[in-house]
Amino acid sequence: MITPHEVERVKGELLALLDEDSHNEERILGRLSQIRCETGIQVHSALLLILTHLMMDEEEARSHWNAVLQHRIHLIARVGREVGLRVAAFDYFINVNRKLTRPKIIEMSVFEESERSSALDSLTGLTNQRSFKSSLQRELRRSKRYELELCLLSMDLDNFREINERYGDLVGDILLKEVAILIKNKIRDIDVAARWAGEEFVLMLPETERMGAYLVAERIRMEIERHFVRREVDGKPIHMTLSIGIAKYPDDSTVGERLIARAEEALYQAKARGANSVAVYYRERRNFIRFDPSHRALSIEVKPSDHPLPEPVPPQAKNVSRSGLMVETARPYGIGECVVVKCHDAGGSDQLTLKGRVVRVEELDDRGMPGRFDVGIAFILEWEHQEAEVARFLQRERPRPG
Repeated sequence: MITPHEVERVKGELLALLDEDSHNEERILGRLSQIRCETGIQVHSALLLILTHLMMDEEEARSHWNAVLQHRIHLIARVGREVGLRVAAFDYFINVNRKLTRPKIIEMSVFEESERSSALDSLTGLTNQRSFKSSLQRELRRSKRYELELCLLSMDLDNFREINERYGDLVGDILLKEVAILIKNKIRDIDVAARWAGEEFVLMLPETERMGAYLVAERIRMEIERHFVRREVDGKPIHMTLSIGIAKYPDDSTVGERLIARAEEALYQAKARGANSVAVYYRERRNFIRFDPSHRALSIEVKPSDHPLPEPVPPQAKNVSRSGLMVETARPYGIGECVVVKCHDAGGSDQLTLKGRVVRVEELDDRGMPGRFDVGIAFILEWEHQEAEVARFLQRERPRPG
């Protein structure tokens, strides 16, 4: 028998499927099969448990579901209009199979209202993470079907944690509610904004290309900055800002989870630039000229900020620019992990130490190199002219060894 935990795993997706394609039986059957293959969950049992609160094994549930589909065709012929699957299921179990003696399905309007409430974040009123994932999957299917573009924004309040620690959770909650209102005021009805976790938000922009998403992101960022530069707590200004990363379907990924990860990578890039900025994900970044370290007679060391010892096998630097570098390493760094980068020449007389943040990790297994990773690192520039100093350091002429 199916378990309540398994039902919860697929509940949002099954309800979304009914909402989207309630009159497309072939589509529903195909998607049910796909969900079962992906999750291993008895989807027919889950679907009927959600709709009728009847517990059945998968074989019995599939048989009843096929009967409901046939009963729906019969009802359409009798009443001369479309009949939804929920209505067909209700009539089947009340009047044909008569398994429902206390039909909770009859309270579907109350049930759906409860579902809508459970889809919202209780603090901000935005969509919650679980519901957002279901909406994203549904919208990606629609975008694929009609060959539409879609953009995803990952957003994070830059200095919220310090403010929350200073003034307490009550003030922090009020500020989060204000941020949610500011975001909702800058988006369309078809856009979906959600509180992802803590001070992190996400925004889905259907039928939107990359430049359009960038303009929306900039409007939101500027609105947050304008609002909180005037906002005071205990007579002191807040000055809270927002960083945003953007990823686009289908260019950056066609899979929901990966698209979210791409937007988060772009967010870390925005954070590395000094926060209060918008960054766009591109698989290959060529914003600045990249140098081969060996051609510049440079040696580059990388190690995690919280780990004083270097790796047993030093990372191999592939290229470096004024904004970051790419290294090949055996260590699987995590996205967002902070590192220390040391650049120096052969004699050690010319050197530069920088902080960085991992913004990209790609395993090289598909190139026949299991256990090796390409790691992209964005420099965290801590003062105004540091980027120019990095550029001068990289372009400096040095004698090649030998």
